Amino acid sequence: MNNDNQKQNRSGYILILLLLIGSVAFNVYQYKNHTTTVIQAASDIDSLINVRVAVERELVSTEMELEKYQGIAGNLDTLLREAKVEVAKQEQKIRELLRNEKNSDKLNKQLKRELATLSQLRDDYLEKIDSLMAENETLKLQNAQLNTTITNLNETKTGLEKQVATASQLKAEYVKVISYKKKSNGKFVESALAKKTNKIEACVTVMDNKVAIAGERIVYLRILSPEGKPLMGLNKGQFTLNGADEIIDATSNVKINYTGGKQDICIGYENDERILGNGTYTVEIYLDNTLVHASNYVLR
Repeated sequence: MNNDNQKQNRSGYILILLLLIGSVAFNVYQYKNHTTTVIQAASDIDSLINVRVAVERELVSTEMELEKYQGIAGNLDTLLREAKVEVAKQEQKIRELLRNEKNSDKLNKQLKRELATLSQLRDDYLEKIDSLMAENETLKLQNAQLNTTITNLNETKTGLEKQVATASQLKAEYVKVISYKKKSNGKFVESALAKKTNKIEACVTVMDNKVAIAGERIVYLRILSPEGKPLMGLNKGQFTLNGADEIIDATSNVKINYTGGKQDICIGYENDERILGNGTYTVEIYLDNTLVHASNYVLR
């Protein structure tokens, strides 16, 4: 009887022991499973955070990268405005995704896709910027070469214009200066004495010039006294010397109709009063506002 009781007790102990072992094993399994879940959840959270940080960094980096090229050229600024609009659209899309998607796993995957899209968008625009800048540099080089060509052409044109102006400048030759006294009958006869002189006349031949433009010209005569002052005749005038701003007083002037051939003219100073002093007078002749003759004339 005692043996049967002992067997029953032993069986009960074994059963209890097995139950305890099973419970412990189940608890260990539950603990490990819970720990794995916690670790996985933490890992997912870290991954999501990392992706969000990467997206934010890419947005800021893209905006700063594009801003560096602002103001370099007009066509580049147009492209940058377009790029900024596209980046703003992408940023808005990401903000809405962060606001509306509650599933962290889906959010993580979608953020990664948007990050890739944003990176590709930046790279595409940087490629376009590079192409435009290279094109602008080529245009600058071509423009510089064109400006050099234009400058050379202008210099050549200026040189030719100077040559033509020089070639078309009228010349005076065979200048003869004579002084006269006026007789009581009104006629003029030559005189060498200053106190007898009423008139100083310069006769000159305007030479032929096939390059010069035909038309009206004004010949100016300047006679400077021994003191250097211009004599003022009846047909006095004023003109501006070529290449200067100073207005010059002329003793006399006469208009001629130049046809391209030789032309003899006489122009002079005349005064009824005999007011000239003795000494050396300077005689100057100007054609086209350019000095073409200068000589000295002595009155005793």
